Amino acid sequence: MVRQPSPFFGPLLLMLAFFATSPQAMAQDGPLTVLVFHRPPYYVVEKGGRFSGFLLAYTKDVLDAARIPFRFEEAPPKRILKILEDGEPAACAVGWFKTAEREAYARFSDPIFTGRPLGVAVRTELLRTLPHAPTADALLWRGMRLGLRQGFSYGDWLDAKLADHRNAADLSVAENDQILEMIARGRIDYTFIGPDEYDWLVSRHPGLRKTTRFMALGGVPPETPRHLMCSKKLPPETMARINAAIRALPPPVAQASPTGKGQPGP
Repeated sequence: MVRQPSPFFGPLLLMLAFFATSPQAMAQDGPLTVLVFHRPPYYVVEKGGRFSGFLLAYTKDVLDAARIPFRFEEAPPKRILKILEDGEPAACAVGWFKTAEREAYARFSDPIFTGRPLGVAVRTELLRTLPHAPTADALLWRGMRLGLRQGFSYGDWLDAKLADHRNAADLSVAENDQILEMIARGRIDYTFIGPDEYDWLVSRHPGLRKTTRFMALGGVPPETPRHLMCSKKLPPETMARINAAIRALPPPVAQASPTGKGQPGP
């Protein structure tokens, strides 16, 4: 029986041939800095300078295919935005939403991942007081205490609703597992979160599966795609090579539960 070639094999060969003959293929002033913060399962920063997470693994594949030397570097979300806005040095960050505000100072790759629609994590005891699949508007105007991470975008549709909301706690220093703990202890009532992220967190902290629940939202548009977001100092030809690699490689698959120890950052 004749084995059929992978649908990605042809584009990948063309891409590699282009890079091999391109005079810019290996032109790089040192490795590209790829900025990362801890947000499993997308990106996981472990002790000892180890990085894992399915979007970091995919980013590594993309940059390797594009023949761009790089290194991962940890930074908090607000610091990442400041570095890219300042434009020095050339740097990228993984898995960010494209917004009009960010496009003013950053270049965005083609989409690298589109997850399942956003929902909410809520304290279990509050479930009986809420309708099935409530809308975001219904939750925002119930007077419940909402926890958000400063500097995050939740997609244009929700960012617009949150802009005028007055009952949100600024949790800029908290990781999302800590936010779930705050929900469980009654310090806040709910937060917006993706189902893949929630599944990963409760797999690591089984007690949270009893004290919190994930709820789907009604009236939610399709999930906003995630991109590599880079400073405008990154040359357009380098971004073109990144996009060629994205188009040639198979898309990433969300990893809902943690496995392995991760890989050292390059």
